[in-house]
Amino acid sequence: MQYELINGSGVGVITNSTPILRDIKDTFCVSFLLPEAGAYIALFRDESGVEYRTIIQDSTAKVPKPLLTKEQRVGLTVCKVDGEKITQSWECHPLKVGTFLSLRQTQWQITAGLDDRELFARLAEVEREHAKTRAEFDALKADYSSHRAATAESVASFERKLTEQGETLASVKKANETLAGAYNEAIKVINDLSPRVLALEKNYDPTIIK
Repeated sequence: MQYELINGSGVGVITNSTPILRDIKDTFCVSFLLPEAGAYIALFRDESGVEYRTIIQDSTAKVPKPLLTKEQRVGLTVCKVDGEKITQSWECHPLKVGTFLSLRQTQWQITAGLDDRELFARLAEVEREHAKTRAEFDALKADYSSHRAATAESVASFERKLTEQGETLASVKKANETLAGAYNEAIKVINDLSPRVLALEKNYDPTIIK
């Protein structure tokens, strides 16, 4: 009998339902596929709610012998602990304690305790979770497509504005170059007139103008 503790789900599922068959004096062990290293304890509960604690060592836990006194369903909860603090727990599928021969209760066996009703209920839950996950995935996919289209439009708009700004900058640069050329021509004309003005001032005859 082997369980897999599914990380993040809080559920332990039976992955190997091979019955445990031993003499009543022998040890019954349940094995676990643990999600990560750490300290784990197994809490077995009989039908009256009495709980038995067992430490999981080397990925196995011994089924307490007080549970092997009658045919019954046994609940199982596994907890990961850090000192006295429980950091995560898994509710596992129940076990069923029965006798190998109904008329000879000297040999016990442990099997999976799930009946058809529980299996169908679990299957329905899995299907609901699958449908929910698929719907969430489709919504995320649509949201991603929407954001992708919006991002593409933003990039295209930015590129258009960048092109327009580049053209405006080129136009301003050209206008500045034209103004600079006209300014330089004006300075050149002024510089050419300066000697003539000086010559006129030098040869100026105040008697000409009254």
